[in-house]
Amino acid sequence: MAEFTMPSDAELAAITSRTTRRIGQRLLAVSARYDRRAGLVMIALNNGAVVGFPLSALPGLEDATPAEPRRIEIEGGGHGLRVASLDADISIPRLLADELGSPLMSRAGARARASRANGRLGGWPRAHKAA
Repeated sequence: MAEFTMPSDAELAAITSRTTRRIGQRLLAVSARYDRRAGLVMIALNNGAVVGFPLSALPGLEDATPAEPRRIEIEGGGHGLRVASLDADISIPRLLADELGSPLMSRAGARARASRANGRLGGWPRAHKAA
């Protein structure tokens, strides 16, 4: 088993800097409200973007009536939304990943990149016809 060695002050400073930068890059909620006309929960993010989700996309709000999600609160420093009247807690990072960054899209992108790389190499070898 490897022996633990204490990182130097420079290494600790580099780790702290990377962690601070990563935390700053996370998308967090700044404000949220329910727009009855559009039927969307509008969420303002810390990067300036505003995204809207139908109630059906939000865990715990799928069957909510238009009057129920009126009071949406930001919690956890922007990591979550809370609708107390429905006892619903929604994770912002999870919501964004599930609704805007689906694994299907990332797999499709990976397949497209692999296909392009394979094409540059000449494509798939031709199948030999059986005699």
